[in-house]
Amino acid sequence: MWNDTEIPLAYLITFRTYGTWLHGDIRGSVDRFTNTYGTPRVEHKPARKDFEKTLLNRHPVILNATMRRSVETGNRGDLRETRLETLRCACAN
Repeated sequence: MWNDTEIPLAYLITFRTYGTWLHGDIRGSVDRFTNTYGTPRVEHKPARKDFEKTLLNRHPVILNATMRRSVETGNRGDLRETRLETLRCACAN
């Protein structure tokens, strides 16, 4: 069933940590020039990925299990507040 209203049914929130998904990676990426819906992703180019690595100011950030739990816990609280605010706005209209 399609939700034909302006109120989203859900949000998908994803993120990467510093230096773990660079332009040129085999998974593809989006840069400031391809950041529009429907435009192609940045292609897999090992040379670009290697260049992007040279631009890093520090080592990539890899989260351990404790850090991941901390991020999840923090975001769950923020998301609850965001959902309540979204509901308030929707009801006010």
